[in-house]
Amino acid sequence: MTPPGRPALLLLLALSAMAAAEPPSEPTPAPAPIQGETEALIVEEMAPLREALTPLIQAAQSKYAIPGLSLALVRHDRILWLEGFGLADPEQQRPAQAQTRYRAGSLAKPITALLVLAQQAQGAIDIDQPVGSALPGFRLQSRFDQTAQPITVRQLLSHHAGLPSDLNKGLWSTEPFTQVRERLHDEYAAFPPNLIFNYSNLGYSLLGHLVQVATETPFAEYAQQALFEPLGLSHSRFAAKPTFDDALAMGHRNGDRFAPLPLRDLPAQGLETSAADMARLSIALLCAGELEGRQVIEPSLIETMIEPQNADIALDLGLSVGLGIFLEEQSIPGATRVVRHSGNSLGYTAEWVLLPEQGLGVVVLANAGHAERVVKPLAEAILSNAMKLEPEPIPSDLFVAAAKTLPTPTAATESTETLPAEGHFATDLGLIAIQPQQDSLCACMTGEQLDLMPYPQGWIGAAPSTSDQRGDEPEPASLGSANLRLLRELRLQTRRIEGREVMIADTPQGERIIGEKVPQEPVPRAWRERLGSWRILNPDPGFPVTDLHLKLTDGKLCLSYRMPVLSPDRIQVPLRAVTDMRAIMLGLGRTRGDSVQMVEHEGQIRLRWSGYLAEPVGGSDDPKASSAGVALGHEL
Repeated sequence: MTPPGRPALLLLLALSAMAAAEPPSEPTPAPAPIQGETEALIVEEMAPLREALTPLIQAAQSKYAIPGLSLALVRHDRILWLEGFGLADPEQQRPAQAQTRYRAGSLAKPITALLVLAQQAQGAIDIDQPVGSALPGFRLQSRFDQTAQPITVRQLLSHHAGLPSDLNKGLWSTEPFTQVRERLHDEYAAFPPNLIFNYSNLGYSLLGHLVQVATETPFAEYAQQALFEPLGLSHSRFAAKPTFDDALAMGHRNGDRFAPLPLRDLPAQGLETSAADMARLSIALLCAGELEGRQVIEPSLIETMIEPQNADIALDLGLSVGLGIFLEEQSIPGATRVVRHSGNSLGYTAEWVLLPEQGLGVVVLANAGHAERVVKPLAEAILSNAMKLEPEPIPSDLFVAAAKTLPTPTAATESTETLPAEGHFATDLGLIAIQPQQDSLCACMTGEQLDLMPYPQGWIGAAPSTSDQRGDEPEPASLGSANLRLLRELRLQTRRIEGREVMIADTPQGERIIGEKVPQEPVPRAWRERLGSWRILNPDPGFPVTDLHLKLTDGKLCLSYRMPVLSPDRIQVPLRAVTDMRAIMLGLGRTRGDSVQMVEHEGQIRLRWSGYLAEPVGGSDDPKASSAGVALGHEL
């Protein structure tokens, strides 16, 4: 998921000030409606909003090195705003347009969920049946009670199956996604089913495989026949490799052109689409599956999709999910209910949001990786302002009329107590040590330190800096690593929930668990003897994993490594040895619970992790390693 941050409009206000101080070199053209599939379309009532936002969008593109961006805003059954900004391909000077095609990453998941639900409606799939009976050959090792209920298709759809988040080996390769079923035979479940939301691309690869088996049709071909063609989505497809043509936006990273890699997990991340196509899909969903007078999606599928799935799961706190989508209430000012999904792929970023009660939908697509700091607040700002327009009557027979208000989670409060914030925590931001320091607390992240102070209602957080008090925006370098900067913005609290001592963050989207306390226990001798450097024996050429180490950090056993295609930072994850041959990644959430095993391979003991095999090469711990977030670079 997108890391928690400040409210969306704050960024646009900051960009507004920046745009005022540094106006674009060329005046913004006056808004005008232009009819055409590849050009802009703006209805008259949206022209003032476009005029106000255009310089902010251009300033954000310049500041955050986003070459191209396309967006669409719809209300009920019509498009209000459809336009591209900047360049789809700077080398060829191709402009970003309404039908420019982007890799949209995890916007694939809602579509895969719709395809699964369509098969259930036809009687070919029962989403409450065990995955093993629906997809023969599925098998996953477990370290939990074997009498527990088996994993169901519904749990895959809602990310509550307990599967590992990813299988890094082969993720960015030409390996077909149908190989995931066999690859999981050697992997362990990360969590018991329905313990906690654990985002999993692997689960959606299994769902795509299930659709392929049920339809006896290749998954991408079935999506084309069953959804894209009936909806008229002429620029949408599932593709493991991008189709290079004049409609494709070229991905970028830090302003540089990024050569796209092949992708294995097609049903989870392999969608290519345009803003114009996503506008059509949004209209169909907002209009109970009807588009241009035709019923293209059964309303019951949409109702099932937006039904909350996890109200009784204590460790999910306020997070609410449907099938293939996320559900929020009042997270956007003026909106009752928010249905959304985002996508963050190598070289691309996407944000898709529907407001069912208001009949509004927006999508923003960009050809720059990790551009969520722009696309998410932009999408929310467009919707917030669109809600202020004089509304048209919304038909009473929309699918939202039958939808239920999100239930208030109660299980979390029944077994919850607040605890003193002290100790080591395995978090989404890395290993954090919260320690007493004279009359205060400090948070230490392996060489970096942040002074903490108490806040009302038992929260703790960073003390305001001098620049905060003056209202200045400090230079990023002065705030430490990216993860320390994120930590600086959060309010934290430690609680015991379901017998687990967890770290809670107060985010704009509500309270979220970001970590779990690391137990105080010695590292077994067998694992101490394995400390040092390891070399991957089966690397993926386009996506290397380097500097793999088993090491001790503050007396805690850790696995550290680099994924240089994603980031120059070192990723470091605390481990707990459960046997002399297997350790698990500590914490809750994405990548947590994954197993690091010692296995025999060709007569030698090798380290096995996320599909990789590694051999020891000697060396020693690097005590200066930074503690980067383990979710870095993986998309939602």
